[in-house]
Amino acid sequence: MTTHDGTGPGNRHFRSKFRIFETLNRTMQRYKLQLSHLTKRKLEIEADIASQKAILDANGIGMNEPLIDNEGFPRSDIDVYKVRHARHRIICLLNDHKTLMKDIEQALHAFHANLPRNGNSPSSPAHEGPPNDAAVDVVMPTRTFAVVKDVEIGSPADIAGLRTGDGLVKFGSVNADNFQGVDEIATVVRHSVGKPINVVAVRGASSVPVFLTPTQWAGKGLLGCSIHPA
Repeated sequence: MTTHDGTGPGNRHFRSKFRIFETLNRTMQRYKLQLSHLTKRKLEIEADIASQKAILDANGIGMNEPLIDNEGFPRSDIDVYKVRHARHRIICLLNDHKTLMKDIEQALHAFHANLPRNGNSPSSPAHEGPPNDAAVDVVMPTRTFAVVKDVEIGSPADIAGLRTGDGLVKFGSVNADNFQGVDEIATVVRHSVGKPINVVAVRGASSVPVFLTPTQWAGKGLLGCSIHPA
């Protein structure tokens, strides 16, 4: 029965549900903001890495070649100081990037853990997706269709957080249900140069969402890894 003062069981139930939805909305907005900040920082680090790699490219050198000649003197064909500084900076940035990717992974898992299972109510946060620059599927695929191998240090795959041995359950639009061969992966890569691909890897018992951006780098290819059918 509803009373005139609005304290009937129906109104109390409505207010209780409204408070729950309000709390969930605040929680989801907090995770969205966190993901947005983390993703912005990720892009800043990747831009800094690219600028340091440009210094190496300009000198025609990578991360591992010697900086001295056969007689033990500093090489005269490169700017040794700039190369040494760029290498050191890249190593520091890669470490920062790996730490940041772990933070993004944790934030994504927390985001999905707080998504309501029942989104029937229009005010439910289930109708709100994660930010566009950090979007992943609410229901992640689980079947592995390919395996990542030969991830090179400092490559786009390494920067994104992929590891040799990771299984792939999602690579852009490709998943186990529509995977026909690695040519499909190559097609996704060619059409995504400079743009992040939504990838979900399996590492041990964990699903690892990453954002892989195919890019020209100091090594071969656009990814710096190989992908093989599972």
